Amino acid sequence: MEEPKYQTQPEFIFREIGKDSVLVPVGVTGSLENSMIYLNETYAFLWKQFQTPCTVSEVIQRAKEQYEDSDGIMEDQIRGAVKDFVKFAVIKEVI
Repeated sequence: MEEPKYQTQPEFIFREIGKDSVLVPVGVTGSLENSMIYLNETYAFLWKQFQTPCTVSEVIQRAKEQYEDSDGIMEDQIRGAVKDFVKFAVIKEVI
């Protein structure tokens, strides 16, 4: 079975303000309405990667090329962050 691809939702606008990164929900109703989501470095990296459809494995490979993983936990952290993004409808599975 082929690994699913994910892409960012257009209902969120990404902004970098100084050293901070935030997502601003636009047109979103519910618990995220009228809020800003502050992203740490990992989540900001993921948002940028999912601007175009890609698999989690592709993103993990790119992260390993860019960041050091001396503890060997990067893959689990990325997979957990992707689950959070999907849970809050920040990214969606695409065909």
